[in-house]
Amino acid sequence: MKFEILHQTGRARHGLLTLPHSVVKTPVFMPVGTQGTMKGILPEQLIAIDCRILLCNTYHLGHRPGHERVRKAGGLHKMINWPRSILTDSGGFQMVSLNKLMSVDEHGVNFESPHTAEQMSLPPEMSIEIQQALGADIMMQLDHVIHVLTTGDIVEEAMQRSIRWLDRCKKAHTRTDQALFPIVQGGLDLELRKKCVEEMAKRAKG
Repeated sequence: MKFEILHQTGRARHGLLTLPHSVVKTPVFMPVGTQGTMKGILPEQLIAIDCRILLCNTYHLGHRPGHERVRKAGGLHKMINWPRSILTDSGGFQMVSLNKLMSVDEHGVNFESPHTAEQMSLPPEMSIEIQQALGADIMMQLDHVIHVLTTGDIVEEAMQRSIRWLDRCKKAHTRTDQALFPIVQGGLDLELRKKCVEEMAKRAKG
C-alpha cells in the first residue's frame, strides 16, 4: 500500500491510495456492499461510474456464507466478480447495530444471529482470520464500538480495550498483501481520542 498527497490546503488534502487491486483517489465515497453486493447494481455498473473501492462486512460475510466458503471460492474478489479494491469492516460496528443481540468482554464480542439465533464468537483473532480469508485490500481492526453519544467510564474503557485488541489483531495479521488499519476510539472526548491516536501511532512504527 502507498499513499501520496497530491494537494493540501490547511488540514484538507487530496491524494492517491495505491492498493493491490486499484488506485483510489481520496477523499473517496465508498459504496457499502455489506454482504458482497450493492443491492440493485451490478459490478459492471459500479465500474462504469468509476467506483474504485467497495466496503464489505466481516460479521455478515463470516456468518453467511462463511469465510471458509469464500476462501474456497478464491476470495471475495473472485466470488463477487469485483476486480477493484475492497475494504472490510471488522464486525465491530455490529456492536451498535445489533446491540440487543450481543455481549462484549475482553475476549471479544459474542453475537446472536438475527436470522437463526446461532451464537457467533468474534475475538480480534477471528476477525482477522475472516478478513484474511475474504482477501480485502484493507482490513480494519476489531475495536470496541460504542454509540457516539455514550458518556461515562465506558468511553475510556472501550478506547483502552480497542488499543489492546489492535495488538492482538497485529499479532494475528500474517498476509503482507493486506493492509491493517486501526480505528480511533474515545467517543466525543478529544483528550481520549488524542491519547488513542498516540498509542496507535506507536504501534504503526513497531
